[in-house]
Amino acid sequence: MKRGNGQKYDVEPKYVLMLCSCLCVCLIFFSYKFDSVFDPIRSGVNALITPLQRGIATVGESVNGFFQKFDDVEKLKAENQELRDKIEELESQKDLLQTDLYDLERYKQLLELAETYVDYPTVGANIIAKDTSGYYATFTIDKGANQGMKVDMNVLADNGLVGIITEVGKNYSIVRSIIDDNSYVSASILKTSDNCIVCGNLELLDTGFIEVRDISINSEVKNNYKVYTSSLSEKYLPNILIGYISNIQVEADGLSRKGYLTPVVDFEHLNTVLVITTVKESPVTDEEENN
Repeated sequence: MKRGNGQKYDVEPKYVLMLCSCLCVCLIFFSYKFDSVFDPIRSGVNALITPLQRGIATVGESVNGFFQKFDDVEKLKAENQELRDKIEELESQKDLLQTDLYDLERYKQLLELAETYVDYPTVGANIIAKDTSGYYATFTIDKGANQGMKVDMNVLADNGLVGIITEVGKNYSIVRSIIDDNSYVSASILKTSDNCIVCGNLELLDTGFIEVRDISINSEVKNNYKVYTSSLSEKYLPNILIGYISNIQVEADGLSRKGYLTPVVDFEHLNTVLVITTVKESPVTDEEENN
């Protein structure tokens, strides 16, 4: 407050507080004493203040909801990451279970194969390396001399003959399959007892076959007859299934017949094999017997 000469009046705050307090007390007294008089004023004030209160409450709720969304987003992110980690863990567990199931199925097949050739002692082995042909023409297994492996032991898989061991190390062995170009197996056709030679042919194997040669010209062999190892073979044990013959035709010289053989073994997808842990004994000649 200014005086007439331009100077300000200094009013102490305590006097202002006292004045406001007295005014409030008077208003309370008059409001209580003259209630009917102050009703219109009270109603007017309420009519003015209530919308403001609602607006302030709405704005407060909106602001609170806005910030609450940030909290919810952070919680959702954390939950989402937790779920991702859980899914990855479950995926890993599923892969391990599938691998175990696959291994179990393979070992089951080997067991069934061993039961098929129960007359021969056998042991399972895993393939640890192979050639670059695209097929398992030659491959390496994880058992060697320390595990009792020997050269010329026969090797089986699926339902029949895979090949023969050609080299043995301390803890590994190399197997040459019947599909290899250098493989020749003395065989016999089941229903006709005709002897023949099963010849490896990697180029022909692209069509699903290898060769069968030296079938008697008088043979009555027909398509899909089973072909087994023959007792005439020097290295292969007898009566092991090799495959099924088809496309029989006369050789160019007219003296014998030939055909194609579908192996019973899948030479593209080998993982485990069964090794017959005995070697076929070579026949003893009279001269050796006399010595």
